[in-house]
Amino acid sequence: MNVRIVDSCKVYSFKSGIFPPFMLDIYFYIVDGIMIDAGSSNIVNKAKKVLENETISAVAITHIHEDHCGLASWMQNNKKVPIYIHEQSVNEALRDSDIPLYRRLVWGNRMAFKALPIPEVIKTKHLTFDVYDAPGHHPYHVVLHENNKGWLFTGDLFVSARQKVAFKDENINDTIKTLTRLLSLNINTIFCSHTGVHTNGKEKLKQKLEYFVNIQKQVRELRQEGYSNEDIDKKLFPKKNAWSIVSQGEWSSLNIIRTVD
Repeated sequence: MNVRIVDSCKVYSFKSGIFPPFMLDIYFYIVDGIMIDAGSSNIVNKAKKVLENETISAVAITHIHEDHCGLASWMQNNKKVPIYIHEQSVNEALRDSDIPLYRRLVWGNRMAFKALPIPEVIKTKHLTFDVYDAPGHHPYHVVLHENNKGWLFTGDLFVSARQKVAFKDENINDTIKTLTRLLSLNINTIFCSHTGVHTNGKEKLKQKLEYFVNIQKQVRELRQEGYSNEDIDKKLFPKKNAWSIVSQGEWSSLNIIRTVD
């Protein structure tokens, strides 16, 4: 575990997973009493030692994937705080997750929790977070924006500027639309749930948008030439990511190609 403070925001990072190479970085953030995202259940024993001493009034979750709400049940039972998530994911949160083995090794099944629909605005003593729908990585994904600070808590919207694989839930067309819309906001710093804090955040979001727009353009051109999605995938992503194999295609570059219309 590592913790540092960026401006007034506490940044917690953990390694989630049973053993290498099934270990990935997990970040969550606590600022002015709000916990943003809630990690994975595989880090609960490490995380609860620090969370027991934190003053938290609510938890805001960007989306329902198990690596973002794995601590939600523990927080609800032990800190007695409301848990907010997209209204379309409230019912899903009531059920324990049931995920493939590789995801259990990395993140663990999340326990059920009772969530409330996330409000459009979350106000704390010193800050105001505007909540925006941000579909792309997941249909019911949100981001939190603090205009005065120029902060954007991105969940899994960013992760990296040059994304090589996409999850089965992802839609690249939606990501392009979301990035285009959010770039009108005042953004200085982005807070990602897997790669941490990024300064010059607006420029990095622009880079990701340009990268996906370029892929979109190439896919459309190659389809007009008669190439199949599988052939396009081989041309644009000749080197296969190990996670594509481990996940049996649940994560893959082909998922990027498929969602380009």
